[in-house]
Formats: sequence, C-alpha cells, structure tokens
Amino acid sequence: MELLIGAAAVFGLLYLLGVELMTLLSIVQMILTFLSAIFLLFFVFCDFLLLFFSKRYAAQLVGIQPTQTDENGEQKKGMMYKAAYYLVDGEQLRNWFPAETLGARRIYSRSECFVRIARLGKKRLVFDRHSMLIVISGTVLMGLCSIGLCVYWLISLGLL
Repeated sequence: MELLIGAAAVFGLLYLLGVELMTLLSIVQMILTFLSAIFLLFFVFCDFLLLFFSKRYAAQLVGIQPTQTDENGEQKKGMMYKAAYYLVDGEQLRNWFPAETLGARRIYSRSECFVRIARLGKKRLVFDRHSMLIVISGTVLMGLCSIGLCVYWLISLGLL
C-alpha cells in the first residue's frame, strides 16, 4: 500500500512539474506490461515444473497452519499467510501456494487426496489440486493480459 501511495505522489509531482499526462500514462502502461510479463513467466515456470518434474503422490491433509512459527508454535511477526500441510509418505510437506481462507472447507478436505510434488534441487514443491487450478488459470489470464497490453502498446505507438 505504501508503494502505491509513493508512486501516486511521484506521478503527482511529475505532473505538477509539467510532464504530459500521456507520458505518465505510457510509463504506467510499460510498468503494467512488465509486471504482467513477470507473472506470466512465473506461471509458465510452474507449468513447466508440473509437466516435466513432478510426480503424483497420495496425500492426506494435516491442516492449515502458519508457514513460519517460533519454538512455542506461535506465528512469527511479519508472516501473514497460512499454508496447507500434507502428509506424504510419512513426511509433512507444505503446499507451495498460500492457503485460501474463503471457502477453505470446500477446497481442502480431510480425506485422502492426490498432490503433485516437483523436485527443485533439495526442495520438494507440493501442488494440490487447488494450486494446479491457480497455475493453469493464471497462465491463461496473464497470457491474455500480456498480449493485450503489448497490442495496446503497439497501437499507442502507431506501429499497428
């Protein structure tokens, strides 16, 4: 939030100093294009992991817990999200994506389920069915968003 307020203040000052509004909007458009491309690369990386480096395992949900806890089991300061933990082959593993809080009863069931585990070096990245849905839909949506922003950019430059 502070970053957005700071960016708005910088753009406001630039506008007051005489920078044209269309120039500022072009800068915002380039930033959005860059960010959508970064997100698209992340989702494509996750797709690549799921397709080529993951295996299917039977798992059971242990629970949804904070990702970082101290020795008393209390959540450490600064860690604001929880993750789903699964028991796979006697080892408790954390899902790579944060757990959803809305609709958690429908998304995470205590019965036996299947997860995909990708090995990345020494790390084992767990993808449950919900995170696989996020990866697939994120790839599609960020792809469309990136293409749309690039086409708009080309139109605004007069190249298309």
